[in-house]
Amino acid sequence: MEKSKLIQQTGKLQQIRVNNLQAFHDIAHRMQTVAIINNVEWINDSKATDTDTSYLSLEMIGKPVVWIIGSSDTHQNYEVFDKLVKYKVKSIICFGKPETVIKYRFATWVDAYAHKATLEEAVACAAEWSKPGDAVLFSPATSGFDDFGDFRERGKTFENLVKQRA
Repeated sequence: MEKSKLIQQTGKLQQIRVNNLQAFHDIAHRMQTVAIINNVEWINDSKATDTDTSYLSLEMIGKPVVWIIGSSDTHQNYEVFDKLVKYKVKSIICFGKPETVIKYRFATWVDAYAHKATLEEAVACAAEWSKPGDAVLFSPATSGFDDFGDFRERGKTFENLVKQRA
């Protein structure tokens, strides 16, 4: 295939990907801006129940990220996040069960790392750490069955916690 045709096809594929990612904003609990408080955007991505989906979410954000991620007993491959954490994420707040894999993988790459037992504590920590121009991304990268019935309940809880801060 000619180089110019390959470049054209690659450009078309990239545009399709961008269009598809933007469509996520129309789905509840998927890259949904819940509020902008003190010039900090609070994004509900509770539907991100696996690492691939959270990866796409982090990839979409064009500002410094305070990332609220969940912990789980299931083995996850967090290696996929390496470059994004190094270049986009300024702080990580892990909530739920005690998690050492995330801590040991990323804690030295970000300005701050914390583990919180509950989502309420994680949101409070994110409010403390975020600065104007940041995005707080709630993208758990795991199911929420330990503490919530499903991603909808988890997302609604996040929304309510954020709106209490507005």
